[in-house]
Amino acid sequence: TVQDISAVVPQNLKGDDSLSFVKQYTDKWLVRQLKVQEADQLFSGAEKDIEKMVEDYRQTLLTSKVDQYYIDQEMSDEVSQEDITEYYNTHKSQFLLDRTLVKGRILRFDASYRQSSKLKTQMQKAATSQNDDKALSDLCAKNNFLLIDNRSEWVNFADFLSNLPIPQSQNNEPLLDKMGIQELKIGSERYYFDFTLVCRKGNVAPLEIVSDNIRRILITQRRSQIIKSHEEQILKSALEQGDVRVYKNMTGVKADAENK
Repeated sequence: TVQDISAVVPQNLKGDDSLSFVKQYTDKWLVRQLKVQEADQLFSGAEKDIEKMVEDYRQTLLTSKVDQYYIDQEMSDEVSQEDITEYYNTHKSQFLLDRTLVKGRILRFDASYRQSSKLKTQMQKAATSQNDDKALSDLCAKNNFLLIDNRSEWVNFADFLSNLPIPQSQNNEPLLDKMGIQELKIGSERYYFDFTLVCRKGNVAPLEIVSDNIRRILITQRRSQIIKSHEEQILKSALEQGDVRVYKNMTGVKADAENK
């Protein structure tokens, strides 16, 4: 109807834009009605099946809205660090790494730099002193040296190595067994690098890596528990009030529900 169309036309559309919108809207409406008519002809014998599908969808939609209502009423998305840690400690087998993770540093500088030994000493001191750490950063900035510091976050071992002139095709695991600062020299460039922490493939992932995943798991569990608790409550209430009757016979269990 004209009223239906007027209700959906945006108020800011005028003139030709308004006419174009109305035409598109009416064309879509007509196509939908024609498809419905065609479906009645093509699938007239499957009317009961279609009605059942519609009813199943209706019931699914309604029960989902009920579930969401109680989740909104009772759910809190706040998950404490204690809850996360407890889940992690009791389910560590779920969090085995499929790759090796590392924390560490890479320092690239000119091979011609004459004070390379002092630079190495400064890098060693920076591992334990904030003042020395800042001094190293300032020195690198002054001389345009590249300093990649991944000590505060876990990175894939392969990603760490991508900043070094090392073939990825070879076995680089032995590098992880060496302590302290390691050295590489390729052409006009020289590298110092070290690993401050290593978590190998097959080991349990560090908690900080899986915390977000655990938080999602706990929230999902809470949602499921709210739904389960409500389902148990309405079933118990219906049985106590006589709205539902459950009885056994020779062929199994049968339940009747009455609306009162």
